[in-house]
Amino acid sequence: MAAHIHCSEWEKDEQKEILDFASRDYPEYVWSLPTLSRRLNFFGIKYIRYETNIEDVKKAVQEEMEGPGQYLGYRSMQRKLREQHKLAVPRNLVHDVMSLVDPEGLERQGNVGHKKRQRGATGTFTSLVRS
Repeated sequence: MAAHIHCSEWEKDEQKEILDFASRDYPEYVWSLPTLSRRLNFFGIKYIRYETNIEDVKKAVQEEMEGPGQYLGYRSMQRKLREQHKLAVPRNLVHDVMSLVDPEGLERQGNVGHKKRQRGATGTFTSLVRS
């Protein structure tokens, strides 16, 4: 039998509260977030539903864009769709639908969709001081 390694850091993290319940109810198993994810996947319990009807997403985004949701970014909009409209869709779909519903809306929010400034090659250091 494998030794149970105890790490108490997760006990202070409220987002991992489900692990506490799983450990309490099923103490014979070792629990971690990857283990929980794998076991939920085995039973078909998914966090994102890729088979969601796009028309439902468009309707919910349109409804939110008509109100104060017009100032939300696509990540915040995705969370709002998940919590209030019960639509568990991927963020890239929300971004695409937002650009269809209100193309100028993403432009008003700044550099959404633009690449960040170019940095030097990975692992290199460039000094501003010259000798």
